[in-house]
Amino acid sequence: MEMFSISALDLFASALGTFILLAILLFPFYLRQPSLDTELQGARAELTASAQSLHEAERTAETTAQRKARAIAALAEARTRLREAQTAAAAAAADLEQSETASAAEQEPATDQQSALSINDLDLVFVMDTTGSMRDELADVQANLLGVIRVLARLAPSLRIGFVAFKDRGAAYVTRGFPLSPMSQDNVLKVIRFVGEMSADGGGDDPEPVDEALAVATAMPWRDDAQGQIIVIGDAPARPSGRGHAFALAERFRFSAPDQGLPRTVSTIYTGPASGAQMFFEQVARAGGGEFSAYQGQIIENVLLSVLREPGDEARR
Repeated sequence: MEMFSISALDLFASALGTFILLAILLFPFYLRQPSLDTELQGARAELTASAQSLHEAERTAETTAQRKARAIAALAEARTRLREAQTAAAAAAADLEQSETASAAEQEPATDQQSALSINDLDLVFVMDTTGSMRDELADVQANLLGVIRVLARLAPSLRIGFVAFKDRGAAYVTRGFPLSPMSQDNVLKVIRFVGEMSADGGGDDPEPVDEALAVATAMPWRDDAQGQIIVIGDAPARPSGRGHAFALAERFRFSAPDQGLPRTVSTIYTGPASGAQMFFEQVARAGGGEFSAYQGQIIENVLLSVLREPGDEARR
């Protein structure tokens, strides 16, 4: 019994020593446990944030891919439309050249109606808003500019066409111009291509740099022995600081004509809804001695109304 008691006491002492040794070894781990829990929570939070960032990146990539696909489709459509317009322009230009080279003996005597529709040599510059709200009107001009050129070329002994496109500040350009050029076969193709490559985008606020575009148009080399005509097409007025400048440019161009028989005028085609913006276009036409008309979906009709008006008529409301 005494031997058994001593052995049990030894065993208990050994177990107690082992426990104390383990406690000493594991004590640092227990001290770090709160720190490890904090690090684990932080790692889980970072993992959640990373997952959210990955999800957002996937959504952004998907949206970008969709926009790229739409842009590619729109570009392909525009190229197809441009090729069709160039083909039609080439055919029309060839027909125009044949008509111009026909001998006087082969031509029928002009009737009174033909004489009434004939006009003087003409320099014509289109000034057009190409911001996003003008998408339908730009498509109309792209589709019918060739027809306008063909009609005017038959009415005027000599025809030159120019074009000034404008957008709002911060867009791809503020103004972009095609210089006044004789409508030879080569130049017909060039102006059709110039207009066909435009796109209606940008903008977002109503005022547009109409006065800056008018300044580009009036600075072109106008002939002294030809009638001069500027046609402004848009749906938004100039900025308040530029409206007086626009009126002054239109009036100055009107009175710059060297010959009263060969007037220079500024006409306007308003494409927006009835609003205060319409008054601006009416005032520009009045200052420029030209024709004001509201767009009805056929640009060729508005252009011919402006070009064929009688000299000295007041701008119509």
